[in-house]
Amino acid sequence: MVRKATGSFRDIIIHPGETLKEALEDRGITQKQLAKSVGMTEQHISRVIQGRNNISGAFARKLEYALGIPASFWMNLQRNYDLDLAEYEDRMSIKAEEYDVFKGISDIIEEILSTKGERLDGDRALGVMQARRELRVASLLNIPSIMEQVLYRKSKGTDVDEIVTFAWQRLCECYLDGVPLPDAYDERMFEMSVEEIKLFMFDADFNDTIRRLREFFLSFGIRFVVVKHYRGAPVHGMARKNMNGTVDLCLTIRGSRADIFWFSLFHEVAHILHGDFANNGVFHDEDVEKKADGKAADLLISAKSYSDFVTRGDFSWESISALADRNGVPEYIVIGRLQNDGHLPWQHHYSSRIPRYKWL
Repeated sequence: MVRKATGSFRDIIIHPGETLKEALEDRGITQKQLAKSVGMTEQHISRVIQGRNNISGAFARKLEYALGIPASFWMNLQRNYDLDLAEYEDRMSIKAEEYDVFKGISDIIEEILSTKGERLDGDRALGVMQARRELRVASLLNIPSIMEQVLYRKSKGTDVDEIVTFAWQRLCECYLDGVPLPDAYDERMFEMSVEEIKLFMFDADFNDTIRRLREFFLSFGIRFVVVKHYRGAPVHGMARKNMNGTVDLCLTIRGSRADIFWFSLFHEVAHILHGDFANNGVFHDEDVEKKADGKAADLLISAKSYSDFVTRGDFSWESISALADRNGVPEYIVIGRLQNDGHLPWQHHYSSRIPRYKWL
């Protein structure tokens, strides 16, 4: 009886030669007789049974004729043996450095697997192999050398871990895979409708807001998802263009402040409006990011009204409410802008009026 080879332990990885030996014993056929029947040397048959030679396609065909066992059976045995042996050798070759990398992203890998209804294996080595498969790399140590292909934006003044960022980007892709790919992106209609996004800022139920935003963006050919933030990953998110011209937009909830979430969203919207999809959406150029920041700020609060407001220097609640009303945004958007620009301290009592969002 053939034991199932799992690849976990070397001694239970069964070479197909053992099955051949059992097949000969069941039929009362000697190795010498088989050798004559298939027109091969007895030494070759012996080496296969000892696991020193593999079963080739040609030999599998000969065994089908001689033993009445399909060639596909022998080839499947050989294939499974090769894969199990490769997995074992792979497992034994994992370096300490790769285990360290895995430890730093295991929580993201766990989240990725959960999107598929799977669990992270408790065995460290198998966990590393799961991480390799999910991140589509032969080794986690290869990630730094391919980071130029990653689609992400990084926030100024924050530490960005390139490996965490790479894993986070893959997490975004997994969530995006759960949204049907639209037929086309309607650039003109989206540009005309961007102001409507402000209306969602007034919703009391953030979970419902995300659902409605997803439907809103999808109506223009943009897939939109919000994923968990991980320390070391990008703040704003990513925007990319698909092969069929549609757009993907992925965002995080970082720091929980509502004003940061909405500015981050409009920052990515700005990239979409600017058509910043060159080089697969990879942007490290500071000028490109500043341009997106400026566009996002102006979309939320017009440059002229904000400039006039700051010049007057009246930051009373009444003045803030009036500015917010003129621009169709909640007061907390104005508060966040004033704090970011240094006109109000971060610990100002107005901060208590800024809603806090939590990961769903």
